[in-house]
Amino acid sequence: MKRLLGVALLATFIPALLPASEFDELVREFSRQTGSAQTHIPFFGIARFAIAISHPAGTSDLRLAVFEHPNVLPRDFAKVTDGIVRGGWNRIVRVQSRKGDSTNIYTRREGNHLRLLLATVDGDDATFIEMRIRPEALMKFVDEHRCERH
Repeated sequence: MKRLLGVALLATFIPALLPASEFDELVREFSRQTGSAQTHIPFFGIARFAIAISHPAGTSDLRLAVFEHPNVLPRDFAKVTDGIVRGGWNRIVRVQSRKGDSTNIYTRREGNHLRLLLATVDGDDATFIEMRIRPEALMKFVDEHRCERH
């Protein structure tokens, strides 16, 4: 039990000791430009640790940032996001709903892996999710869990 608690504590606090990643810089820049503060998600470090070990559906890294009530209009979200996403990311999807919700999906190749960055705003929240995945493992997972229609 003590060992499990020690692992949980390490998984929670080690990310805070590591140098800032590109994702962290993106989140800081969004916060700076919009004046919005990132919402802390308790125990998310444990979830990241579990994903790094188990690789569900080919995912080996997961990052998440949520901003409640961001100071950005949904119609301006895509422009702000495009302006802060750098470093070889390619936008592959941009969707804006009639009520103003906006979603942008970016990808970048990293050897045999693919990085996906999802940026979305739904009026009350802005969310950024970055994942590192192996495309063939993801496709295998999708094929195995495909619903059969009768």
